[in-house]
Amino acid sequence: MVSSIDVKALNIFINQPVSQNMIHKLVVTTLQVLPCSEDKDGRTAHNGKPLPSLMTFINKLVRYTNVYTGTLMTTLVYLDRLKHKLPKNAQGLPCTRHRIFLSCLILASKFHNDCSPKNIHWANYTDGLFSLKDVNLMERQLLYLLNWGIRVSNEEMCAQLASFLSPIKEDLIKSSKMRKYLAKQQAAAASASTTATSTKNCSRTSSLSPSPTISRSSSAASQLSLHNPHHSRQASTNSVMSHYRQDSCSSLESLSPVMPVDKVRGYNDRNAYEVDPRIEMMARNEEQELSRMISQIYKQGA
Repeated sequence: MVSSIDVKALNIFINQPVSQNMIHKLVVTTLQVLPCSEDKDGRTAHNGKPLPSLMTFINKLVRYTNVYTGTLMTTLVYLDRLKHKLPKNAQGLPCTRHRIFLSCLILASKFHNDCSPKNIHWANYTDGLFSLKDVNLMERQLLYLLNWGIRVSNEEMCAQLASFLSPIKEDLIKSSKMRKYLAKQQAAAASASTTATSTKNCSRTSSLSPSPTISRSSSAASQLSLHNPHHSRQASTNSVMSHYRQDSCSSLESLSPVMPVDKVRGYNDRNAYEVDPRIEMMARNEEQELSRMISQIYKQGA
C-alpha cells in the first residue's frame, strides 16, 4: 500500500524529463532479465545489421519517439515481470535483450497513450535493425509470456523507482516541516499583534484621550500575512516539482551518447543522429562487464 507522499513523489518524478540516469537504470534492468550469448561477429540482427549497445539503442528510441518519462519507466515493471516468468535456464541471443526492451516499450506506449505509433513506425525507429515482422512477433510473444497482464499499479511503480523517489520524498518532508514552522511563526506574530492592539485600545479608553488614526493598510497587511495552508501546500509542491525538473539529474540532451545533428529532421533521415564511436565503445564495454557479472551470479545461483 503506497502512502500519499509516495504518490506525490511519483507524480513529481514522472513530470521530469528523461535523464541519463533513467537510461542507465533501464540498461541494467534489461541485462538482468536473462543471460545472453556474446556478440562475437557484431552482425546478429535483422539483415546483418550491426548490433548497437543497449545504451545507444535505448537513447535512439527515446529521441525518435519523444516518449514520456512515465511511459518509459513502465517498462521496468514489465521487465521485472518477464524476469520472473522466464525459466531459470533460459538463454537468449545477443539481440534478445534489444527485442525484449523494444517489445516492453511498445506495450507501455500502447497501454498509456490513446494515440500510439504503429508497429511499422516502431520498426522504422530501429533504423532497420528489426523488420515489421520481427516487431509483430516480439509483441505477441511478450503478451503471451505476461498472460496479457499489462496493467501497472502505483505500488509496482514505486517499488521499481524507489532509488529515484527517495530524494524527492525527503525534500517533500523537509518542505512540509518548513511550512509548519512558518505557519507557527506567523500565528505567533498575529497573536502578538492582536494582543498589542487590544492593549492600546484599553489604554486609550481609560485615558479618554483622542485616539490616533489606525492605518487600515497595516491591519490589512497583518490579515494578508496569515498563512493559507492550501495555497502554501500547492506552492511547496510546485517548488519541489520545479526543482526536480531542472536540477535533480542531468538531462538526456547533455549526456546522451547519441548526438543530434539536426533536430528538425525526423527518423526517416538515417543521418539525423550520429553516435560518437568512443562513447559507443565505452557503452559496449560497460554492458559486457555487467553481463559478465550477471552471468556469474546466475552460475552461483545454479
